[in-house]
Amino acid sequence: MAVQIPVPQMDVPADEYDLGGVNPFDLSGRHALVTGATGPLGRALATALAEAGADVSVTTLGDDAGEESEATAISEAVTGLGRKSAVRRVDLTDPSAVEAAVAGIESDVAPIDILVNAQHGANIKPVLSSSLADWQRELDRNATSVFVATQAVGKGMVERGYGRITTLVSILHDRGIPNAALYGASQGAVLGYTKSLGLEWGRNGVTVNALGLGFYDDVPGVQADEEIHAILERYIPLRRLGKPEDLQGAVVYLSSELAAFVDSETFVVDGAIQVHA
Repeated sequence: MAVQIPVPQMDVPADEYDLGGVNPFDLSGRHALVTGATGPLGRALATALAEAGADVSVTTLGDDAGEESEATAISEAVTGLGRKSAVRRVDLTDPSAVEAAVAGIESDVAPIDILVNAQHGANIKPVLSSSLADWQRELDRNATSVFVATQAVGKGMVERGYGRITTLVSILHDRGIPNAALYGASQGAVLGYTKSLGLEWGRNGVTVNALGLGFYDDVPGVQADEEIHAILERYIPLRRLGKPEDLQGAVVYLSSELAAFVDSETFVVDGAIQVHA
């Protein structure tokens, strides 16, 4: 026979949780920049911020025409939602080019309040088959680009006393898989940078956090292999890979006023794989 546990009744005033009609996730009046905004992840993050009310500008990761087309399409999706947007084709590892791009974007739209470093790619290759050039490319793409972008945008944020910075980082920063040593090293660099930068800029009103990723569909990586994809589906506790849309709520939260006391943290959205034995 089922045991019935009495539930205490609580008299809660009707207005106890009344937000006065204010949406705490509303980003209206804010300007976000999504760097390396190409592919499904960049589109999902930029769209989420725009749907939350922010104007959203985007850049490429490299000085590449194909990336520019993708970034332009994402920018057009933002303007289709009634928001302002600027797009720049730029090499994110070139400090002078990035500073010029940021100045141009802020001139076109507004000072940048929110920065999302969305550049994210993995070179899956055995160490013994890798060259020093491979190592440098991986660090440049995933870590140097983050340093250059945050420095260029963060200067204005610190001067104005407000900013929200979120950087994508893989859970492989501390969980290794074969043939991903170079990639894992780049992710460890990003995580260490994020934690220290949050402490450095936090008292200036600029929070710096990471958005932790597991394995996602439609994103280049080992999961693109059908056999590995099937293995991951069985291994991930939620029994599926992530979708770019799974990141949308988290990036809006970390960009909002509700996250004002969240700094130097990693907000993990990975289907619980990080805590899997």
